Amino acid sequence: MSFVTLLTTLSLCQIAWILLGVLWVVRKHDEIPLLISTLLFYVFTFRFWALLQGWVSPVDISNFGFDPIDSKSALDVQTIATLGETVLLSVYMLAQRCRIDVPHTLASPELLSWLKPRVAALGVICILISLLAWRSVETQVASGKSMAFEVSSYLILLRLSLVGIAILLAILWKSGTIATGGEVLLAVALFSVIGYLTFQPSMRFQFLGLFVAATIILSAGQSVARRAQVLAIGLFGAVALFAVAGALRNAEDDPTLELEQSAWERLAFAQDANMLDGFVLLRQVYPRLLEYSYGAEHLEIFERPIPRAWWPDKPVGGYMNKLGIITADTGFTLGISPSLFGSFYQEGGLVGVVILSIIYGFGFGRLVSFSTRIVPLAGLLLRGILAAAIVPLLRGGDLPGIYAWFGMSFWPCLLLLWLGRHEFFARIPRRPQFAGAMPVQIEHGVRSEHSLV
Repeated sequence: MSFVTLLTTLSLCQIAWILLGVLWVVRKHDEIPLLISTLLFYVFTFRFWALLQGWVSPVDISNFGFDPIDSKSALDVQTIATLGETVLLSVYMLAQRCRIDVPHTLASPELLSWLKPRVAALGVICILISLLAWRSVETQVASGKSMAFEVSSYLILLRLSLVGIAILLAILWKSGTIATGGEVLLAVALFSVIGYLTFQPSMRFQFLGLFVAATIILSAGQSVARRAQVLAIGLFGAVALFAVAGALRNAEDDPTLELEQSAWERLAFAQDANMLDGFVLLRQVYPRLLEYSYGAEHLEIFERPIPRAWWPDKPVGGYMNKLGIITADTGFTLGISPSLFGSFYQEGGLVGVVILSIIYGFGFGRLVSFSTRIVPLAGLLLRGILAAAIVPLLRGGDLPGIYAWFGMSFWPCLLLLWLGRHEFFARIPRRPQFAGAMPVQIEHGVRSEHSLV
């Protein structure tokens, strides 16, 4: 098969997955396949065409001993990524066959009354702690410490807890429990502060995930036409802000750069979507310079929370660190994300891509399926968390670090789900029936306000 024929076939395959994702939204009211297929199309097919047309230059780190990226190596990566996407989405759709019907009433008034003050309190606390933690980070960096190697990652990532708070606020807003003028004012103030603190170049993937999650939550339960409008507006706004955040990073280095033009070029020419390039570079390392991880990358997820001060010899993450290109003495950090399928490839080559795509597709599918059989509020919250996590997860690279982001981002959500677990995870019929404004929950085990923690 010729180069052009194979590239066209792979591109049409990814476009077909987007169209199937649209059909899945219409039939199942489930946006996850559409979200995955759209993101992967942008970072692989669109990026490839942008490189071929000369709209953007490939990543070049030949000064570190890497070979330049050529069309053949990029096509090989495109083939592997399309295979992984096909396996993951196929398994997902086999594991998740439930139609997601979101009722007007998401939870009992007692559960909402219990949840609302705790979200507000957690929001204020997390904002204050984030500000104090970041001030400590800035002080340490100003004193000469390396942020990458000498400043506690817990302090650096503590700001991510605001992502979880924003998702909880979106859930409360969707439930209609934020009703009075004072409550609306407080919610808007919290959203504004969270947006200001999380809209940073270094957090743009997390911010994109947050924006996508909020859009999915707020559009849930609406008609197909109305949902399409909300999703289109929300996703366009998310991508635009993502491009602006990326442009801000360049503006810091070049004050004369025009922000609007730079943001447009980053979006239109996929300058931030260089996962194709990262995957090509990763294949130059595995298995030629480093052996496949064979699951060690995932096992390191449990090691990453251990502070290096307690374990000075803890293995470093990322192949640039493992090769010794980046150390505490180099004074810089460098890493080109290889996408989630690049991380799978690191674990075991092509076999690793297939096996881990099956596992992740099945896990995502069962989680979404489970979310349809519990209290609607909890189900919507779980799907919001998954949507927010998928964006940085598909970016790939240093999976232990990505899962550390998840832990620091979603612990407020998980904490409240655990405290109210008997109410949140009460089993309900697949198609719950409601009497008036109150869900019929007594016979399904949802207890009264006195049972809440």
